[in-house]
Amino acid sequence: MSPVKLYVKSGCKACDRAAAYLTKKEISYERVDILRSPPAKKLLEKAVDAFDPKTSFNARAKGFKDHDIPNATFKTKKEVVDLLRANPDMIRRPLLARGEKAILGFDEADYATFLR
Repeated sequence: MSPVKLYVKSGCKACDRAAAYLTKKEISYERVDILRSPPAKKLLEKAVDAFDPKTSFNARAKGFKDHDIPNATFKTKKEVVDLLRANPDMIRRPLLARGEKAILGFDEADYATFLR
């Protein structure tokens, strides 16, 4: 199995639940601070949903309102990825990565499928 990375932010409850899930399932992982070491552009491209890119944003982030994400119109996935790379606090957390695949947020069923 490829190494697993969990991109988190301190104080994020969903990040804590994801870490607890991985520990419970005895899956070794590297915990990465998403603000200090944002995910690579290529990894974000894999995680962003092309059909609904707004789900890739953390609605509680200050930049979410500053950039008026609810009313934004994104023409390309690249545009979303570039905005998230420039503002890593706006990335929906946690981001779970293995190899060149990644998913955003935490859901036990999604994690179980992703980590098979």
